[in-house]
Amino acid sequence: MKTYRVGLLVDGYEQPGWMHEMVDWLIHSQDFDISALLVMDGPGAEKPPRLGVKALFGTLSRFESRMLPAKQRQMLSCGDMRQRMPSASVPVLPLEVGDKGQDAVAALGLDLVITLGASRATRTQMRGWARLGVWQLSYSDIAVSTSRYAGFWEVFQRQDHTTVKLWRVGPAPEQDELLDQRSFNTEVFWLKNQARAFSLGNFMVYDALQALARARQSEPAPEMQIMSGPRRADPVEWDSAAYIARQAWLISDLIVRRIMKRNIRWRIGMFPSSRQQAVVSEAMVLQPPKGRFFADPFVYTHDKKPYIFFEDYDFTSRKGTISVATYSDGAFRLLGTALNLPYHLSFPYIFEHDGVTYMVPETCGNRSIELWKCTEFPLKWELDVTLMTNISAVDTIIFKHGEYWWLLTNIDRTDGQSHCDELFAFFSDSPRSTEWTPHACNPIVRNPMRARNAGIVVSPSGEVIRCAQYQGFCHYGKGVSLNRIEELTPSTYVETDGEIHYANFLSKRHASMHHWHHQGGHTVFDFAYME
Repeated sequence: MKTYRVGLLVDGYEQPGWMHEMVDWLIHSQDFDISALLVMDGPGAEKPPRLGVKALFGTLSRFESRMLPAKQRQMLSCGDMRQRMPSASVPVLPLEVGDKGQDAVAALGLDLVITLGASRATRTQMRGWARLGVWQLSYSDIAVSTSRYAGFWEVFQRQDHTTVKLWRVGPAPEQDELLDQRSFNTEVFWLKNQARAFSLGNFMVYDALQALARARQSEPAPEMQIMSGPRRADPVEWDSAAYIARQAWLISDLIVRRIMKRNIRWRIGMFPSSRQQAVVSEAMVLQPPKGRFFADPFVYTHDKKPYIFFEDYDFTSRKGTISVATYSDGAFRLLGTALNLPYHLSFPYIFEHDGVTYMVPETCGNRSIELWKCTEFPLKWELDVTLMTNISAVDTIIFKHGEYWWLLTNIDRTDGQSHCDELFAFFSDSPRSTEWTPHACNPIVRNPMRARNAGIVVSPSGEVIRCAQYQGFCHYGKGVSLNRIEELTPSTYVETDGEIHYANFLSKRHASMHHWHHQGGHTVFDFAYME
């Protein structure tokens, strides 16, 4: 029998697909039972948009919806919520706006009420509805109670990140309790950004419910940083027109870049130091030939000589392989291809265990995390074991810390939309294990400013610096931060945020840097700019 009785509060029967996804998750959960559908009826406090705003945003929505993937169109398409209920026995309780209906809801004996979309119920009305109170998501800092323009302002203002918050509603606005706050890289178009916001909001609720079921609801969420801005007003006609003008300029710029074949090409730099300021004065550059780029370098010392393993991407085939270069006598020398598979490869993380050299390349194209063993250094490798299957994960690092081996990876839970927003940790007794235990606080980092792995630095004393990518609006690889792992156990994760370093040394348009690694007295990094 399920432990918690949950009620869903909506403002009408016809609701978008992301709300239906919430229903499906609750139906299949082991701990939560949908015990009521609460439907507000009648006019609410939220004013309907003016006719001009409605017309402009309606036209904009119809245009942008055509560019959405099928999954995201489904998230925004409406259907009758009553048809999603697990059975006809689930009560559907119509409510009126105003301080009425408390007794009818209280009589249901709910443990929790989750508000989906715009809530027109008053705080007085919701008081006493459920033992654990009322949860509510808010988007874009417009208001706690609205989702109509979720994700719009971040695209309009070209902000790097879009934030979603989960609240427990209090008797007054200043008494609302912030349960969780997360963000993601702002998408180029409003509706795509909105779909991402709704998807992330759902995952925040799922994670909070699972924590509640594990009786950990009193623990603070990892990477909880207050990023609130001033409350934003709903957009008006001028905002819609200005948005269209801005998007037209952006699209035209992208088209011109494609026509002129102006690619952003990644290169690799190396210097014999771990000092960030040494980049400009001491870095040696490994230049890719025309039609390719080099990225994600890892340096590995063998016979006292540095070997650089890196992603070798071909623009024609649109696929990456793993290549190797070495450095001696003041020059790089390409040695050849270490790994070439039917699917894309990148991020060739190298480590040693029991005298054997291993590689964990990014094999997301095969929906796996694979461990490869070196049979003849540096160009011959064979698949040793598949660590995880049926998973959309990138940029995996494996290292020994304390009594366990740790696997940190970026998993996408939104059907391939982004790997940059969340970092997951797993632990095991062996790096060759096929059974990895999830960290109790997964995802351990929930912030696109520092979630995606960009390399690692492990000192001889065991100190671990986890390098992380910083993403910007329409700018992949805007910078890199070096973050110190202070505490890592099966139930805790503490990381000190390092300064974000940008590729300012390039003084070029769209200067980028998104990888950093140090080993054996050598540091490698990648950088790019618009050609």
